Amino acid sequence: MAKSPVEITTRLSMAEAADAFRAAMRVSWWSENITGAGTTFEEPRGSVFDTVAEDRPDFAVMAILGGRGAEIQKSAVHMYMWNRGAHREIMLGVGRNLGAFGIKANRKIRRYVDALSDLDPSMEFSGI
Repeated sequence: MAKSPVEITTRLSMAEAADAFRAAMRVSWWSENITGAGTTFEEPRGSVFDTVAEDRPDFAVMAILGGRGAEIQKSAVHMYMWNRGAHREIMLGVGRNLGAFGIKANRKIRRYVDALSDLDPSMEFSGI
């Protein structure tokens, strides 16, 4: 199970890393279109104090993993990415509602890390 947070360093571009995140967070067509248990992507809510943070991420997204329409069963994977020139730093975290155990979110994080390592064998990570 993923600890919080999972930290990743990769040489992939920001677009490549974001595309891999989107693909890793998706569920089956059936789940997304028929049962209502699909994944939606939103900009994470922040604090008013985020605007004065010294090291704000260059990209942030939250994948909300459906709970078949029940809000209490939904969990989310937060992704924050910084462009550091020759490499990208990515931080992943799990948020979950009361009725969610975060199992699906942790599986999706593992899927994302595996996809990144296939695309970038030099990728390094910690927190899993």
